[in-house]
Order: sequence, then C-alpha cells, then structure tokens
Amino acid sequence: MYRSEKFNPTLFGKLFHLGGKLADGNRWLKLAESLPWEKLDAEYGRFFAAGYGRPAKDSRLVCGLLVVKQLKNLSDEDAVAEFMESPYLQAFCGLEYFALEDVINPGILSERRKRLGAEFLALLDSELSAALKANRDLKFRSARGGSREEGFWAGLLEKLGGLFGK
Repeated sequence: MYRSEKFNPTLFGKLFHLGGKLADGNRWLKLAESLPWEKLDAEYGRFFAAGYGRPAKDSRLVCGLLVVKQLKNLSDEDAVAEFMESPYLQAFCGLEYFALEDVINPGILSERRKRLGAEFLALLDSELSAALKANRDLKFRSARGGSREEGFWAGLLEKLGGLFGK
C-alpha cells in the first residue's frame, strides 16, 4: 500500500529552531525546488497496491535518498547515515522535522531499486539531469558511469542482474 504525503513541508519548525533559519541558498534546498516530486510520486505509487498491506515509505524520501546516493557516490548505508546527520538532506527528502531516530533502513533502497525497475530509475535520472541542467549554479560532483542513454540507475540494475545471473 502507498499513501502520498504533502510536498511542501515546513522545515523542522517544532523540534529545532531551524524552521526559518536553514539557508535558502543551500544547493539541496534549491535542487528540491527543481525536481518534479509530484510526477515522481505518481509514478512511484503505481508500484504499490492500493489499500492493502503496510504503507510504503514516502516517494520523496526514497527518491531523495537515491539522488543523494547518486550525487555523492555513496553506498546505501552511507547515504542513509549522511541523511540522518544533515538537516539539509532531511529537508531535501521531504521531512518536516529533524529526525533523531532511524527513519529508513538502508536495505529498503536496494529493495526499491529492484521493485521500481529500470524504467522508473531512468525517469528519476532524466528528471535529475534536467533539474541540474536548468540550474547550472548547483554544483554536485557526480560519479556517473556508463552511457548517458541508459542512465545511472539502469546501468546499476544491469550490473546487479549480471552478478546474480538474471
């Protein structure tokens, strides 16, 4: 089951006094404004049953962590660790309050990549590329491997499939 969350949360208003004090010029906050979260959410929701089972993790959280992982060239574990340490990354991933406890298990990222498949990951990659091209002032060092046509995530899925003989 999947339930869509709101896309414009207030930033940590009650837990920390960061609500209005996060730097508006932060590259993660600017990138968050550039990504089409609603479009990604609609596509993400198609991969889950309506009204049955345990609710899935929010699309913005999962997609945001996949973007962090890609842009910072991190493992799933390191991406989640950086997310837990940074209010900017938590805001980028759509959290309303700064989380002090674990929000997501790194294993979910691997499971979601498999569930969502190459087509969704190619969409995420293309939307990220478009957002970065539209905002040339955002500087991220990306370790993009493989050909541009297949995209980062599609290439990763292909490599994983080769390892497991699928």
